[in-house]
Amino acid sequence: MIATMFRWGVLLGVIGFVGGFVGPVILTPDANQGPLLGLLITGPLGLVVGLVVGFVLSLKPSRRF
Repeated sequence: MIATMFRWGVLLGVIGFVGGFVGPVILTPDANQGPLLGLLITGPLGLVVGLVVGFVLSLKPSRRF
């Protein structure tokens, strides 16, 4: 359960961080505070959402054939 939560948390946290860090640099290169979006908002938010998704998926019974 903890491994599933950690795996999803890291995965979505990294995706949120990269999207929030690189996205503003590409879309508005003149804005000097653009990368702070990924560092302070989308990265941690992705981590929390990933932990919740991992928790919900770990509660689901696994199918074994």
